[in-house]
Amino acid sequence: MFDSGGYNLKLRDFADMKTDMTGSSTVYGLMNLIAYHKLKGHYIGLLPIVENMVNEHASRPGDIVKSYNGKTVEIRNTDAEGRLIMADALAYSEKYKPQIVIDISTLTGANQYFFGGKASSIMGNNNKLIQKMIQCGKENNEHIWEIPMWSEYVDATKSSLADYTNDSNEISAGTIMAGAFLSNFVPKNSHWLHIDVAGADYHENGTEIRFSGSNGVMLNSLLCFVKNKHCID
Repeated sequence: MFDSGGYNLKLRDFADMKTDMTGSSTVYGLMNLIAYHKLKGHYIGLLPIVENMVNEHASRPGDIVKSYNGKTVEIRNTDAEGRLIMADALAYSEKYKPQIVIDISTLTGANQYFFGGKASSIMGNNNKLIQKMIQCGKENNEHIWEIPMWSEYVDATKSSLADYTNDSNEISAGTIMAGAFLSNFVPKNSHWLHIDVAGADYHENGTEIRFSGSNGVMLNSLLCFVKNKHCID
């Protein structure tokens, strides 16, 4: 909900980190819209909600924690906390045997730097669904760009001390590596889309199609995806 960076304290002004709850608010909003429109189907929203603050219970760099599915994770950076709770949510979702899993978050500052706050990135394990989501973005004036998740990135999430590490010491592709880390926790046999809206979710000044402040980016595209029953043929 608020990301101070933990022991890896953010060095700049981070008053805007109140917007780190954007992913959860988007899921909450989408579930309400699905109910409002009485859309047929079986939809489940999971909201992992925490504060990333320093206290006597805070994780420290070098700690090894056990995730929901029993896999261990070496914490190299406490500011990469979002992917830890999202990994647990993805692992937890397996109990529902989902056909499609979509996660959305303000996951990486690198996404903002890469797109200048103008676009969201998407990656996953089903190119057909990725392209359908991108098309929904075009229909709703929301820029979505696919980024790769090659095996070299996934391999770099492995740790010599645990099963995985939450921050690669080898590859600096922050946005890609966050998604690659999450790929290790996706339910078996599920189609998966990962969307990073960092930077695109909040604008100091509004535009013709976006409010100033938190702007609900991707909510329309997600609703489009669901309303048009974009499922596996």
